[in-house]
Amino acid sequence: MILQSILLENFGLYSGRLELDLAPRTRRGRQRPIVLVGGKNGVGKTTLLEAIRLALYGRRALGSRVATGQYEEYLRGRIHRPGGDAVVPSQAAVGLDFDYAEDGVIHHYRVRRAWSARGRSVVESLVVEKDGSLVADVPREEWHHFLQELIPPGVSQLFFFDGERIQEIADGDHEEEHLATAIRGLLGIDLVSRLRTDLGLFIARQQRGEEAELAARLESIVRDLTVLEEQATELTEGLAELHTAREGQSRAAEAARRRFAAEGGELAVQRTALEERRAEVARSITRYQAELRELANGLLPFTVAPRLIDRFRRAARSAASVLAREAREQVARDLCIAAECWREGQFPLRSGAWDEGHWSDLKAFLGQWASSEQGDSLPPGVPPNPSDRAVLLGLFEQAEEVARPQAAEIAGALAELVGRERELTSLLARADNASGNVLLDELRLAEQRVGATEATLRMREEEVRRLRLRITQLDRERTRILEEQSSRASAEHRSELAVRASRVLADYERRLLDLKIEQLRGEFAACFNRIARKGDVIADVRVDPETFSVTLIDRDGREIAKDALSAGEKQVYAIAMLWALARTSGRALPMIIDTPLARLDSDHRLNLVERYFPEVSHQVVMLSTDTEVDAGLLARVAPAVSHAYHLEYDPEKGRTEVHAGYFWEVPHSREAEVALQQA
Repeated sequence: MILQSILLENFGLYSGRLELDLAPRTRRGRQRPIVLVGGKNGVGKTTLLEAIRLALYGRRALGSRVATGQYEEYLRGRIHRPGGDAVVPSQAAVGLDFDYAEDGVIHHYRVRRAWSARGRSVVESLVVEKDGSLVADVPREEWHHFLQELIPPGVSQLFFFDGERIQEIADGDHEEEHLATAIRGLLGIDLVSRLRTDLGLFIARQQRGEEAELAARLESIVRDLTVLEEQATELTEGLAELHTAREGQSRAAEAARRRFAAEGGELAVQRTALEERRAEVARSITRYQAELRELANGLLPFTVAPRLIDRFRRAARSAASVLAREAREQVARDLCIAAECWREGQFPLRSGAWDEGHWSDLKAFLGQWASSEQGDSLPPGVPPNPSDRAVLLGLFEQAEEVARPQAAEIAGALAELVGRERELTSLLARADNASGNVLLDELRLAEQRVGATEATLRMREEEVRRLRLRITQLDRERTRILEEQSSRASAEHRSELAVRASRVLADYERRLLDLKIEQLRGEFAACFNRIARKGDVIADVRVDPETFSVTLIDRDGREIAKDALSAGEKQVYAIAMLWALARTSGRALPMIIDTPLARLDSDHRLNLVERYFPEVSHQVVMLSTDTEVDAGLLARVAPAVSHAYHLEYDPEKGRTEVHAGYFWEVPHSREAEVALQQA
């Protein structure tokens, strides 16, 4: 089966007539199976999936036991309501064009389901065409049954699903029930089970005496199951209405939030955070100012008088020459004293006769030698002690190399912090102007409505959970009684035949289950290891044919508790199970997946993009947000993408508009625009 196009006319958020081309294309000799539909939350991605189900199954799309009044109310609520003063349309329609192979021959089908609101009633019409003509070999009143036989609802749920379905399986909520329903729907075992139940009731009516109590209990269980299933169906339908109400309230709250933010309301809500940030900036300014003062009390002043410091360095160098002259003077004095002693003592002996002139010349020479350097004292402010001068010179160097860079860094940080403080003060001023806005009350009221609806939704879901648990318990007891009845011999011929038939059906059901479960085991292990980040973690899987509980087996033959899987691996587990069931079904149906990546980490998202979506089916319609398939993942999946659409909600017109190309993607040719037809 290949979906060629989907038609929406005044349906949900979509105004007017809109037709999207969904047929995958071939580019450069390569088949590209993925049609990517991008849109943010609340713009109508799920509405596309809803429209496909509604076109195929009509009232059955809402549940197996939906009353006519409830269905008509649903149809009335799905007629588009434009914003402003625009005229509200009174009719809507959804449709599908698809190719379907029967006995090796491909036929083209066109389905169009339309309805109009006339007073308190809703009039619905269904048109089914095959190869350009109305389906004639099936009566018009049976067309809806014909579509359900063509694509059974129990099978389509394996191919048309959303992120909530994945999350239910990942969290283990009713996992056994989902798996049992899927396998029984694939095999038609529901019919076998119903036949066994009818045979059990027949046996019960034929048997007497000690088996009467067992028969009465079986009849009681069947009555209770009927009542509980009706209650569960009613609650499930109520859940659908609550989900729809919550979606509408969420859209209203989001619109109020956008208006509130446009008026500066977000700043008013964040006032406390802004004040804390400004106080933190003020504390940082105070800290840096203290550090700057500490530097000012230390070496920093030396950096502001570089000429004075340079003169001091030169004076320190001249001090060395002064000290050298003083040393020569001391040597000259010592030599004069020694010469005088020599003159008076005549020892050691002199070889020549020295007169007074000789001694005077010697003293004059020594005096002149001692005073040969200029300057007669140290420069002012220069310590006479060389070690003191070395300390001062070291401080000057430290001031230049350490204090000056630190002061510059602190000054830069202070300038940045002062600018940030001014910015936060401005934001707080805007917050003061917005805090009194009436839009704040509107936003709070809208959020309260969403919260109340979600609380009611959780309560109803808990009621449904308890009812389904009770149904499961009664169904197990019914199965036990049937098996007990089948094991008893009956004296009456008809009872004996019924018992034998029940045993044969039980054996048939068991063998059929074993066959499909065995096939499912291999498919699941291959699918899980294909898309799991770790790879080859799962070697096998066991599915209990009685409870449909799943046990994972690793490569060493050890059991893996599902709770031991990470949150991402649980999501992969759910997707792999749906993939394996789809492959087990043997049906070549397109895959429609709504927001499948929301709860996955980057590694698992990459695996799904590269290994799951391009391989899961010959046609994949993927409904995604910009945070699921971002620019990076889009580049990875691009070789498998046929074409893409971008859904964008216009709050002024109150409708969703469809553009060719993904969020950041611009169509490269008219071919992309031809895929989009709107009237």
